[in-house]
This record gives sequence, structure tokens and C-alpha cells, in this order.
Amino acid sequence: MKRWLIPVVLIGLAASVFLLYSQGIQKTVTLKINGNTTEIETSSWTVSAFLEEQGILLTEADSIDPHITGLLIGDQEILIQQASWFTVNFDDTTRSIFGRYETIKEILSELEIEAAPEDLLFLDGILVSPETRLITGANHSLQIEKPKSIFLAQGSSSEQFRTTYPTLGASLWSYDIFLEAGDNLAPPLDEPINGSTEAQLEKSQEITIQLSNGVIKSKTGASTVGGALSESGISLQGLDYSRPGENAPLPENGQIQVIRVREEQYLESEPIPFDTESQPVADLEIDNRSLVQSGVLGLMTKRIRVRYEDEEEVSRQVEDEYVSQPPQAEIIGYGTKIVPRTLNTPGGEITYWRALEMYAVSYNVTSNGGYGTATGVPLAKGVAAIDPRYIAYGTQMYVPGYGNALAADTGGGIKGRMIDLGYLDEDYVSWHQWVTVYFLWPPPENIAWIIP
Repeated sequence: MKRWLIPVVLIGLAASVFLLYSQGIQKTVTLKINGNTTEIETSSWTVSAFLEEQGILLTEADSIDPHITGLLIGDQEILIQQASWFTVNFDDTTRSIFGRYETIKEILSELEIEAAPEDLLFLDGILVSPETRLITGANHSLQIEKPKSIFLAQGSSSEQFRTTYPTLGASLWSYDIFLEAGDNLAPPLDEPINGSTEAQLEKSQEITIQLSNGVIKSKTGASTVGGALSESGISLQGLDYSRPGENAPLPENGQIQVIRVREEQYLESEPIPFDTESQPVADLEIDNRSLVQSGVLGLMTKRIRVRYEDEEEVSRQVEDEYVSQPPQAEIIGYGTKIVPRTLNTPGGEITYWRALEMYAVSYNVTSNGGYGTATGVPLAKGVAAIDPRYIAYGTQMYVPGYGNALAADTGGGIKGRMIDLGYLDEDYVSWHQWVTVYFLWPPPENIAWIIP
């Protein structure tokens, strides 16, 4: 008996020394309860003492690591998983169970509940699956419901949903299906779900409306351009139009342009030039002019329609025009009075009825290409070419420095107040000057009163 006494005494003495030593040392405990971590300073030397210190009570269903009887030596981690109460509603019955379960499947197995694959599981109101992992340490409600069917058609496709929610809107919301502005749903969101429900959803389309003063982006469920504009609060008035047209289907790219149109009319006048007329004046001497009547410009008035698109002019059209003020002709009087006058010349006194300033040139047989003239009179000195529109063939004239001249020829370059004095080759004199030409008496029967 004495052989065993000494070891037992030594062990007891060592334990007493360890306890006294441990009670005086601060340690850091990392406490994890249901996944929540806290670091705590403690001088407790056992797990049970630490739990008592922290006011933590455990049930038989709770788990703890290390064991509650374990020692705390230095810094340490304590992991606690607490059991939970679960209230299960199934087939109009309610059952409760307390324990530590990792998945919903374990709860159903414990309660011997056989849920069909299509049944819906709601944990605290949230749709879950049998494999959903649980957060312990709190009370939970598990609802098992037989779902109803919703057949949702979108365009050419259809999809089936299972739901336990009472209305169509709540059911779609549970599947993260939300209505946006412009979406069309039939039946409406508040439609009760009884048995199977068929619904048609037409999703809105994004559209961009180009205006003159900016861009509007929105969504629409309309099928036509006009409908989309109406939903966006845009109206076409008067001559306004859109691209594509108002009755056209909504374009795939959603691009719509609105063109604001206005038209205005105004009157525009432009002058009408007046004509100049000539009128004989009996008491006015030949080759003199007088103003009988002043000319007055007329007015041509036009009614013009101008079209503006987005305040830019795109067309201008004359719709009507009329003479609002007729022009008044200018009347110039020309003298027809013939007064015989005399002139002393080296060859003697002459009597003339007209004197004109004319530009004189000269030509000869060689430059003429022969003696031929327009009247058949042979070319020689004393034969002159004139413009027969104003000076008649056969008219006798006197040209200072040349002498008498007979109007018997013409030429392409002789126009108006021009005279071409004829010469033979041997007596040719070059003329290029203005000269007064005297028309010898008597005057002819047909007189050109106006010579330009």
C-alpha cells in the first residue's frame, strides 16, 4: 500500500499547483457561435467556467468544441453550434422540432415528411431547396406548399412557372420578373392564381426619339410609331410628320425622328420695266427729241409659300402672281418738222433739209474688190455706202472735205450713223473721223425720222 501512496500524492500536488498557476493568467478566447466570432479576454481555466462567466447556456442538442469539460491553456478557439426550433406547416398541419440540423432535407427526414419534387419550400418566407444549408441558433418557419402553374408567353416562346403566391404579380415577382414602363401584361398583375393561369407578356422596346431641340429616350409597348409617340407625350400637329411614318410599325432599332413643320405666306413685289415708245411731234424740228410722257415702273406681286422643317427653310414656291401695278410707257417725241437751210461751200451755196453727225470711213476699188455696188452704180468718188434702213438709196448728201455724195452702196460694217466714202484707187484718201453730213434738198418721200 505504501508503494502507491507517493505517486497519487504527487499527482494531486501537481494539479493543485497547475490550478493555482492557471487562475492568475489572462488568455484570449476566440468564441464562434453559429458563425459569429468574438474575441474575449478571460482568466477562466476551463471551458465550463468560461461559459458560466459569459452567461452562455447550452442544451443537449447544442454542440461545442472543445468539450465543456476541457481545460483552457493559453489562447484558444471555442466553436459552438446551437440547436434551433423549426415550425413546419404541411398539408394543413403544423409540427415543431428542436435540434441542430444542417439542411432542410434533414428536418424533413426527421419528421418523416415526403415532399414531392414540385413542392415549394419556403424558409422564413424565402423560397429554398431541400439542400439549403441552415443557420442555427434561431427559430425558423418552414412552409411546404403545393404549387400552381403559370404559363407565361413572351413573343413566340412560352415558359412554365410554379407558384404558391395568390396573385399573378406576386408570382412573377418571386421569379424576378418585373414589369417596366410600357410593358403589357394580360391578365393584370392582381389576377388571382387558381389552378393553372395563362398570361401574355409583351415587353416594352427601348426607343430614341430625335427632336429638333434634343433627344428623348424611353420605353414603349406600342406596335406603331404613332402609338410610341403618344406614350411618350409627343403629338404630331398640323404638317408635322415622323420618320418612319406615324402609321408605320415600330422600327427594330427604335429610332424615331419627329420633324416639326410650319409654313408661312408672304407677298413679294418686283418691278416691271416700262417700254419706251416714240411719237411724232409735228412742231418739233427733225432730229430733235422731247419727253412726251415719263415712264413709270410697274409692279409684279407674287404670293410665296415658304416651308420650314425644324426651323430650316426647305422649299419656296410661288403660288400666285399678278400685276398689281401696270407699267406706264415712256414716250419720246421725235421731230417731223422739216426746215430748209442753206450752207456756203467751196462749190457754192447748198440747200439742205437735214444735218447729221456721222462717222466717216473710206474705201476704194481695190478694197471693194471691184467697181460693183449695191445699186449697180460703179464705184468712184462721189459714191457712198450707207445703212439703207435709215438713209434711202439715191439720197444726195454733202460731206465737207469730200464733196457731194450719192447713197448708192452699203456694207456689213455700215450701221446707223456711219458713212463709207468711195474713191478710185488713184485718188484714195483715208477717212476715220466724225463729220457733219448735209442731206441736200429736196427731202425724199420716205424719211427715217430716227437714226440711232
